[in-house]
Amino acid sequence: MLIGLTGTMASGKGTVAEYLKNKGFEGYVFSDVIKEEARKRGLEITRENLQKTGDALRKEHKNEGILAKKLLLKIKSDKAFVDGARNADEIHELRKRKDFVLIAVDAPQKVRFERLKSRGRSGDPKTFEDFKKLDDLENKKLGGGQEINKCMALADHKIENTGDVKELIAKIEKILSLLE
Repeated sequence: MLIGLTGTMASGKGTVAEYLKNKGFEGYVFSDVIKEEARKRGLEITRENLQKTGDALRKEHKNEGILAKKLLLKIKSDKAFVDGARNADEIHELRKRKDFVLIAVDAPQKVRFERLKSRGRSGDPKTFEDFKKLDDLENKKLGGGQEINKCMALADHKIENTGDVKELIAKIEKILSLLE
């Protein structure tokens, strides 16, 4: 089984990914492919540079799911997940695998901003206004870039993560029980 994770920034995807790892799933991250490419291009690893590099890769490869193709080449396990799908063409490429299932994780903007502040990652927006701008960019950008909303619309299962970690784990366990 190959599980894809998509969703909005600070929605809980990382928690779901960690849970899947603990359940024996091998994890792969779209941003790792982009980081590798950004380093080749001599770019500093920042959220903005990663978005630009991902967009450039998609444009150079005519948006044909290039990141998913690169990730699929790395996957050796029959129990794996890919985290961070942000483009519908990547999802379509992953769907070529018959055992692929897409899970979307979301939460209201204010909840996500509070989570983002508490996780304290460098490069994360510090104000709600900056968070909203970045969130809008990730959710509405067209032309081969970030398409979080389109990816979420393609999901086989959706998790609205408005509660605590225990509630999120219960929701992912329910989905996994349906898939087994």
